[in-house]
Amino acid sequence: MNPPRQMAATAKFGLAGVGGVAVLMLVAISLASLVLWRLASGDDSPARSAESSEELRIAARSLADGRTEVALQQRAGSEWGEYITPDARFLLPDADVDRWYHSGPITLAETRTGPGPLKIALLQTVHGAAAERRQAFKLAIAQLNAAGGVFGRPVIGLIADFNLDQEFIVASARRLIEEEGVHAFVGPTFSSSSLVISEHLSNPLQIPTISPSATSPDLTTADPGDWFFRTTPSDAAGQGLVLAQLAKDRGHDRIGVLYRDDAYGRGLADEVVREFDGDVLALPIDHVAGVTFLSEIEQVAAGGASGLIVLGCWKESATIISESLAGDLFDDFLLADCGQSRSLFDALGPEIAQRLIGTSPTFGAETDSTCFFKRSYERMWGEPPRANVTFVPGVYDATIALALAAQAAQSTDGPAIRDQLRQISDGEGRLIGAAALSQALEALAGGQDIDYQGAVSSLDWDDNGDIARFTIGIWRFTADGEIEIVRRIPVDFGP
Repeated sequence: MNPPRQMAATAKFGLAGVGGVAVLMLVAISLASLVLWRLASGDDSPARSAESSEELRIAARSLADGRTEVALQQRAGSEWGEYITPDARFLLPDADVDRWYHSGPITLAETRTGPGPLKIALLQTVHGAAAERRQAFKLAIAQLNAAGGVFGRPVIGLIADFNLDQEFIVASARRLIEEEGVHAFVGPTFSSSSLVISEHLSNPLQIPTISPSATSPDLTTADPGDWFFRTTPSDAAGQGLVLAQLAKDRGHDRIGVLYRDDAYGRGLADEVVREFDGDVLALPIDHVAGVTFLSEIEQVAAGGASGLIVLGCWKESATIISESLAGDLFDDFLLADCGQSRSLFDALGPEIAQRLIGTSPTFGAETDSTCFFKRSYERMWGEPPRANVTFVPGVYDATIALALAAQAAQSTDGPAIRDQLRQISDGEGRLIGAAALSQALEALAGGQDIDYQGAVSSLDWDDNGDIARFTIGIWRFTADGEIEIVRRIPVDFGP
């Protein structure tokens, strides 16, 4: 953004006739383009059309002591703004006839053309790695603005923390649109929240939305208007298959599955059942009100399952694992992405936690963007992200992608941003990573094509907004509670 430009506005005026009535003259001032000044006969006179939408007008009023006060007004949208008054702005009643008088200099902010600042909101549930996701979002906004912003303006980032109440989620996100003027969403965190946002806001209000962590297969077909995208893969595309194969590799021919009874749990459980080469005994759990899951554990154990897949967040997972061990019902546990929680490690203790194994989307091969994100995150926040190693950089990628799409469209209009999301990383154009944001923004402003490489994936979206190239990792807890990826499995559904 350019600094305000000081303009010595030589607003000349003279006297004509007895009583000292001021005759105001039109004055041209160069801003970014021609600014129209015009003589107004009164405060209520309509604005005359101009070649430029940047308008100023001269205002004058007669005071009780006989002086005439002169000011400027600048148009702000469809209304006139406040009166701008220089220090020297009064015409004395005994002023000399035919002599020009000048006001003091007036400083005006330079009026810009084009769209206003891009506003992106992070929608997240206060859970797990919420702090790390928030930090990744702030990092992306800071780097975008350090690179010059979008349209040459700073990007504005807003953060909304949710609980799991659907009405509250919709009301909070709607307020961001209607009151804050948000143009795009990063999030939500959970699949169930994402389905609600997609149905009630993203589609009907045309808000481009990218979730870094919603993995339910239901989201693939829940978005008829093409407004919902993901930086993490659908469980139908990878994690379910890898989890099923992992159970088989560990020698299980009959496996038990206990899953959260929500969009995430049902979707991933369905994929495990579909992909497992053997028998599956799957039961839902009441993850909201349940305080014990011993009945469900005993049912799958009685069915002959030799291992247990736990598809839940840390609280229910800790309860299930603890009750299984206490009852000597299971001793081999497989988890998915929600199990990557320091809280789970702390609840179980190192000895038990280190016996667990799980799957999750993760970083692929180390790229320049991956390394840049990790270095930048640690430099800004003092330590690397501790949890959900995919979903944290996924927040970063989603934020950068929305900004680049807006820059390519040169618009904050929802359809324009959406239509550019696939174009900024479709394999065409100049290859650019996260370390070269300023070059990416400059190229897009000049109408050039780029192929942006994200921190966690290449951001190649298919027709459903699902990521086409990604990596599924097999993870364990280390002795100090960190997540270690012991194996990476690349998946490519691209053309």
